[in-house]
Amino acid sequence: MPFKFQALIFFSFLIVSCSSDPLDVDVSEIELDIQFDRFEQKMFSVKSEKEMYQLNADLIESGGELYEFYVHEMLHAGSVHDDSAGTFLYYFVSDSMMRMTYDDISNEFRNFELDQEQMIDMFKHLKYHLPDAPLPKQIITYNSAFNYGVVSTNDRIGIGLDMYLGQLNRIVKEIGFPVYMKEKMSHDYLLVDVAHSWLITNVMGESKGETFLSQMIYYGKLRYMIDAMLPDMEDHYKIRYTQEEYDWSMASEDDVWLFIMDMNWVYSTDMKVLLRFFEEAPTTVGIEGSPGRLGQFMGWMMVKQYMEKNEDVTVAELLAETNESKFLKNYKPDNE
Repeated sequence: MPFKFQALIFFSFLIVSCSSDPLDVDVSEIELDIQFDRFEQKMFSVKSEKEMYQLNADLIESGGELYEFYVHEMLHAGSVHDDSAGTFLYYFVSDSMMRMTYDDISNEFRNFELDQEQMIDMFKHLKYHLPDAPLPKQIITYNSAFNYGVVSTNDRIGIGLDMYLGQLNRIVKEIGFPVYMKEKMSHDYLLVDVAHSWLITNVMGESKGETFLSQMIYYGKLRYMIDAMLPDMEDHYKIRYTQEEYDWSMASEDDVWLFIMDMNWVYSTDMKVLLRFFEEAPTTVGIEGSPGRLGQFMGWMMVKQYMEKNEDVTVAELLAETNESKFLKNYKPDNE
């Protein structure tokens, strides 16, 4: 064999070896059947109360408890089984503001087939890493009247597409949401929110633990699971940050960790501290220039580092690991 050919083979092998990524997996052979239903299209197409009463009966059948939740909790229309349900729903779709919202949804999501393909691919990745994990059988979209983004039941996902019209949308600009929330009302965050909702509801559960460290690890695992489901997505979207917020967090990781250690918060159960670091907010109070939820970001970095140092650990084994010291003892923030 000529030397040049041998060198080419070796060099190619070296490139493949050095670029290996445990989350860069082939899901092309995985079969997955998810039904997509555009409830907003059906609802805003009716021409009379009579049609709406019939559609309401159909949506009860096809949407189950998720549709009941939508009407009762989002639209505040009472039970779908009330005699007046069809009348109220017809008033809802006849409202000029809601029709304007529907028009904007139709424009923003006119190529929703791409979103569907991305969601199917995302759940194929979940099935690859966790073969026994629950998967949605149906994904429903609707106009939530600016109440909810994504909601999951044990077998369905509901998406309020109005919550992803973008901060420059003519209606979103007039709504009294805080600026930091409007920044994330973008189509770009839709997939992450779907993954986040499904994982918390059906894979990880909502028990985050009582200590600062426990919550760091919980959210770190959650974000790593989103890594696994959306390996090609830009990192700042996965944590629901802007690029600037993500860059600040990366550059400040070491300083923030030293601050947490100096304050003896690693094992803290102080609810005020937990709320400051893990719940939605425009900033993490007490840390100048920071985005909100820095505890979640730090937990993500901790878990990512754990997985990088333990290449033999699978995603399933990561979720099952309950020894918090394994994550803590080797964590060394790097702000380079």
